[in-house]
Amino acid sequence: MKVELRGKTAKIEGYVNVCERNSRPINSERGAFIERIASGAFTRALNRNDNVGLMFNHVRPLGNQKEGVLELREDSIGLYAVATVTDPEVIEKAKNNELRGWSFGFVKKADEWKTEDNTEVRTLTDFDLLEVSILDITPAYIATSISTRNNTTELIEHRASAVVDDVQVVEITEAPQEKRSDDFNVDFKNIVEKLRGKE
Repeated sequence: MKVELRGKTAKIEGYVNVCERNSRPINSERGAFIERIASGAFTRALNRNDNVGLMFNHVRPLGNQKEGVLELREDSIGLYAVATVTDPEVIEKAKNNELRGWSFGFVKKADEWKTEDNTEVRTLTDFDLLEVSILDITPAYIATSISTRNNTTELIEHRASAVVDDVQVVEITEAPQEKRSDDFNVDFKNIVEKLRGKE
């Protein structure tokens, strides 16, 4: 995660998730399993939803794609996000180097299970991407919640980076602009006018 601070705005960018990479073991009712996101799954999700929300810790909304606050794309590595944040709390957390990484919330549409080296492996091949979160807490890789959408009860799953991101914070301060030559000319004219008024 890279954070660029400029006045009262923070530009935060980085990979939310790397596709085709195995997660840490996840404990569930069916036992421990490994999970990976299939390449192309984020692209399909973004094609279905062009207004993914940006949140802070999956709780507080910070904006969405249509407001110009969040850009998302899947490339050859995974889901890449660029967020422009003006929220004072998030900016203060960034200044204090307290941001910890990314997470995302989704509803599964399709997955595949198989056994590799005596371990269950789940590959998420299709899902609805609901939101991307900036975190200031050490992310648990897996979390779930229940929600009702379109009169249907759904299991919303949250995933974070398996390892806390290396967060790089850069603060950019605007240097005072040097006076242009025409500014000096105006100053000179003003001085001459003042002197003439004293004659």
